[in-house]
Amino acid sequence: MTLPAPTTSHVIGLPLADGTPVEVMFAGDPKAHFALHWHAEWSVGAIVEGRCEFVCAGAPRSAQAGELVLMPPFALHTAGVSAQGFRMVMLYVPHAWVAARMGWPAGRRGSLRQDVWRDEANVDALAQAASTKDGARIGALLDGIFRTQTTDPLVAVARAAGDARVEAVCDLLATEDACRIEPTSLAERLGVSREHFHRLFRAAVGMAPAQYARLARIARAKVLLREGHAPAEVAVQCGFADQAHFSRWFRRCFGVTPGNYRAGGSPKNRRVRNYAPERASRV
Repeated sequence: MTLPAPTTSHVIGLPLADGTPVEVMFAGDPKAHFALHWHAEWSVGAIVEGRCEFVCAGAPRSAQAGELVLMPPFALHTAGVSAQGFRMVMLYVPHAWVAARMGWPAGRRGSLRQDVWRDEANVDALAQAASTKDGARIGALLDGIFRTQTTDPLVAVARAAGDARVEAVCDLLATEDACRIEPTSLAERLGVSREHFHRLFRAAVGMAPAQYARLARIARAKVLLREGHAPAEVAVQCGFADQAHFSRWFRRCFGVTPGNYRAGGSPKNRRVRNYAPERASRV
């Protein structure tokens, strides 16, 4: 199908047939590069034109026009474009909705058959339904995708760090009150040196504590914006130096400014957010 050719990414919110809110990103910025981040939701992408190159869970991946992309909640990933650019429609689908449709128990999800595959019919259908804001059609398409592309064995939605001490730090860094905590000072709470703490954390999580803390703050900021809080207020609550600093990092991760993200979802969509957020994956 033919979509308008945007010069920047933008996000809208729309409800599925049962009222479940889904976010939809239309990305077409030829200079788009998304820094390492995660989403609490499932990410379902339809590549409309060009080629998208990204890294997910440490593995380099590529998707081109006519292909679908599926990433589970909390999968650490980047995204970028090839020389010719790309256009895509990315849907962020609450795990609770998927789990209810698939009959998965709490805290579990199906394994992926494929994370990138060719399906021109569904790419066109998803792009068309998203552009016309047809929530009922999107829900039916998503249902078919998850039934086709997920399978046994069931795995945890959130991966454990494998070290109880690091797990406790991750949980702390993901909470609202911990947004202002300097990650390196947490070594004292564990009774180890700063250097040993950094080694433990990087071995278990795959990144430095400061990087994880920033990603956790960005993820929390997304929730607060979705609930209707002003960007300036969110910047303060999430421990950023100022609104400009917050805006730069938010756009680097999600492709849009905090203000544009907040404006993209309707108040109705914010109110019907009735699913519980899961904690972040340790990759």
